[in-house]
Amino acid sequence: MALGPSRSAACGIFPDRGTNPCPLHWQVDSQPLLLRDEALAIAALEELPAELFPPLFSSALAGMHSQAVKAMVQAWPFPCLPLGALMKEHKPHLEIFQAAIDGLDVLLAQEVRPRCLKNPLETLSITNCLISEADLMHLSQCPSVSQLKDLSLSGVNLTSISSKPLWVLIEKASATLQDLDLDECGIMDSQFSALLPALSHCSQLTTFSFCGNPISMAVLESLLRHTVGLSKLSHVLYPAPLESYEDVHGTVHLGRLAHLHARLKQVLQELGLPSMVWFSGNPCPHCGDRTFYSPEPILCPCYMAA
Repeated sequence: MALGPSRSAACGIFPDRGTNPCPLHWQVDSQPLLLRDEALAIAALEELPAELFPPLFSSALAGMHSQAVKAMVQAWPFPCLPLGALMKEHKPHLEIFQAAIDGLDVLLAQEVRPRCLKNPLETLSITNCLISEADLMHLSQCPSVSQLKDLSLSGVNLTSISSKPLWVLIEKASATLQDLDLDECGIMDSQFSALLPALSHCSQLTTFSFCGNPISMAVLESLLRHTVGLSKLSHVLYPAPLESYEDVHGTVHLGRLAHLHARLKQVLQELGLPSMVWFSGNPCPHCGDRTFYSPEPILCPCYMAA
């Protein structure tokens, strides 16, 4: 597989070899040459071999080539675009993040879409990276997120971010969202409470996980009452309530946890909901394992009886 000689020579990907086709090899030190002229680089994307997209995209992010980033998202040849991992690696400015999201919007607005993306965006995973409130607000306003089925923001610290952008994002995808992962986001009681109305509209939601967030028992009970109408919700992975911890190191008091677990089971029965409730505590300070209820406790060996 090779690029035609006129295309490759014009874009500076390979040296001009006259009428001979260019061999499929591309060195890392050729990437700055390609990105030196963004307009020519963008023109070549439709014929660029798929295996060259990831290194070129990384170079575009690192070099702050916003137009190239936007164009590459539109022409991305793979089913998954790992924006979270790439953002974490390169730590780009807001302009680059917005360019990537704008690329998704342009792509989904086209009647004839390039490469392999033929359907609306269904899966969005931005995990274990830093994003600003402006990033999240821009993301929530993108038309491309309106048909999401799977949304993961696991490991994205949202403690100091207003709940409004996430509320808007969940609300916009509420008609189609099936899986929601907000593990280890640092979401506090006040933020989580603000999300409950949007969560209650997610009629297709089947799985919701939000382990590792400092949530109180009162807010957990409120969640159960807000989701009583979600008939498809069957798997929920909750954090152990704040009231179950016995010290600042995150050690779970098993007696308290068992009592609170029984209380939640009672609320579920009162509401007529399935009794599939999973608890998880913070990682064990000794080995990092969690404590689960499914429905009986699966305990970390490091824990002593309460």
